[in-house]
Amino acid sequence: MTVVTDYGKPYLKLKSIIISKGMKQNDVAQKLNMSKTTFSAKINRNNGRDFSYSEAVKIAHMLNIKMEDF
Repeated sequence: MTVVTDYGKPYLKLKSIIISKGMKQNDVAQKLNMSKTTFSAKINRNNGRDFSYSEAVKIAHMLNIKMEDF
């Protein structure tokens, strides 16, 4: 079981993975049917915002990575 210990810190690894896959945050947001603003708030963990479990699963599948990778 993975325990998250960096509450509130942005998902910097996820940001670089998105770039390394030749994508933009907006591309991922669109595939999640999420606005760019909401995706940005969640990836940066603004005001306690975070991805739901199902969103994290979709992101991992979309990028062909494990959730633990971000």
